[in-house]
Amino acid sequence: MVLYDENKRLIAINEQTLESLGYNSIEEFKREVYDLSQLFVKKSGYLYEFKNFHWIDYVLTNSTTAHKAIIKKNGGEEFEALVEVNPLSGIPRETIYYLVTFKKAHQEVSTSSLSFQKPNLSQIAQELNLEEEVVEDFIKEYIKHSLEKVEEIERFIGLKNQKSLFATLHTLKGVAGNLRLKPAFETLSKIKKDTPIEKMLPVIEEFYKYINFLAKEFGVDRDVCEEKIKTKASNVVQQAAKELGLSLEEYQEYLKELINEIKVNLTYNNYNELRKLASFARNLYLQECARYLDQVNIHQDPELVRQCLKDLEELKQEPNPFIVSVQDLEESLRLTQIDKKSFVEIIEDLISELKALSKIKMKKEKFLKKVKQLKSIAESLRLNNLVLLLNNLISNYPLTNHILNQLEEAIYALERNLKQLQ
Repeated sequence: MVLYDENKRLIAINEQTLESLGYNSIEEFKREVYDLSQLFVKKSGYLYEFKNFHWIDYVLTNSTTAHKAIIKKNGGEEFEALVEVNPLSGIPRETIYYLVTFKKAHQEVSTSSLSFQKPNLSQIAQELNLEEEVVEDFIKEYIKHSLEKVEEIERFIGLKNQKSLFATLHTLKGVAGNLRLKPAFETLSKIKKDTPIEKMLPVIEEFYKYINFLAKEFGVDRDVCEEKIKTKASNVVQQAAKELGLSLEEYQEYLKELINEIKVNLTYNNYNELRKLASFARNLYLQECARYLDQVNIHQDPELVRQCLKDLEELKQEPNPFIVSVQDLEESLRLTQIDKKSFVEIIEDLISELKALSKIKMKKEKFLKKVKQLKSIAESLRLNNLVLLLNNLISNYPLTNHILNQLEEAIYALERNLKQLQ
C-alpha cells in the first residue's frame, strides 16, 4: 500500500510494500525514490513514468482497464504487478488522497502483438507501383517517426490539448493508410475530431503496440529512436546559439537566467511578469516556451508555466568538456610558433578527419588507429581538450549516441572558433 496526497506526492508506504520492493526501511526508500513510477520499467502496454502527466491521472481516466506495471526492485530483480488507484476523502472533506495498491501478477504473454502480421511487402509494392526495398524503407521511416512522436503526444495529453493531439494522430493515420498499414490505420480511425482525450488514450496505447511489433519485425532500434528524442534538445540549443552568434556556454548562461526568472515569478504568482518573459524567450529562439508564457496572464494557469520550465530544463546542459575555445587556438598558435596560414590549414584538415570519424563507418582496428593519429596531432598542437575527446573515443568504442553528439558539438565549436581566429 502506497499513499499519495492531493498533489500526487508520495507521503506514506507500508512495511509489506517496502519489503516487496527490496527496501529495509522508509528512510532508505525515500533517499532513492520520490515516486513509485521511478521503479516502473518502460515497456509498451505497461505503466511507466510519463513525462508530461502523472501516471495516477492515466489510471483514473482509464478506470475500465486493468493496469499493469513491470517493477524493478532495489536489488535489480523485476516483477509484473497489477496496479490499482483509489481516491480517498480526507479531513477536511475537500482534501483528496490516493491509495495505490499492487499485487504480483503471473507473467502473461500478450495476445495483442501475436495477432499482428508482418505487412506483405510484395503486395504493398504492387499496389503502390514501387520496389519492395523502397516500401520497406518507407515503413521503417514511419516506425521511427511514430516513435519520435511519443514525446509530443504525451505533452499534448498533459496540456489537455485535444485539438493538437488529434492533428498529430490524424497525420499518423494518413501516412499509415498511404503505406497500407491496415492495423495502424484502422486503430487510429477510431479517433474522431471530437473524441475526448480520455477516450483517445486506449487507442493510442493499441496503436503503439502495433508500432512496437513493427519495430521488432523490421529491426528498427527503439533505443536509437528514443536517443534522437533526447538529442533534439541539444540540436535546438546549437541552432539557437548559432543564430545569435553566441557560444554554447554563453547561450546556456542566458537560458539559466530565464529559468531562474520564471521560477521566482511562478513562486509569487506574478502572472503579468511571467508574460513579459515571453519576449526574453523569443530572443533566445524559444518560440514554444514563449507561446506558453503569452497565455499565462490570460488563463493564470501555473501548469502552462511548469510545462515551459520542463522544456527549458531539458535544454539546459552541462558545458561540453571537449570544446576547443578561441583562446585555446590562440595559445596553440603561440606555443607551436607555426605561421597563421599553415596553422589554419592544419586545423581545417583536422576538422575534416574528425568529421570522417563521426560519419564514415570503419572497422575497429582502422578506427582506433585513425583516432590515435589524430590524438598525436592534437598533442603536438597542445590542444588539451581535443586530446581528452580523442582519449574518450578510444576508451568508449563502439561509440554511443551521447559520445557522438559530444564529438559533433566539439567539431562545430572548433569550426566556429577557427573562423573567429582568422
